[in-house]
Amino acid sequence: MIQFSQLSPRTRRWSVLLVFAMIFVTAASALSTVWLQQQISRTAERSRQVEDELAEVVRKLNFLDERIATIHQPVVLQGKVAGVLRPSAENQVVWVREQPVDSGRAYAASAPYETTLDLAFVDLAAER
Repeated sequence: MIQFSQLSPRTRRWSVLLVFAMIFVTAASALSTVWLQQQISRTAERSRQVEDELAEVVRKLNFLDERIATIHQPVVLQGKVAGVLRPSAENQVVWVREQPVDSGRAYAASAPYETTLDLAFVDLAAER
């Protein structure tokens, strides 16, 4: 077996350099592995937070959907107009007179069978 002292100076330098390079690569790999694990942990924690926020938003949306569905039930809608509306008589004629409002918009059609999709007839701000 060849002794280290029997090698040429050039071979000894390359051997020492190779050993230091191996130690450096091993240490750098270990540190990068630890860093990657920390990044994975941070990403997993952030993902958990986002999932929790999403679950909360979905819960609120489901609650609102349930309230909307309940409010739009025919029984609830009938209850809201119970004292105001009555069934029409068989020979009853209903006349609707067109009246201008402060905004200048008319809410009834001026000619029979007139229909329009023009949103100018609807004042959405007045409903708020």
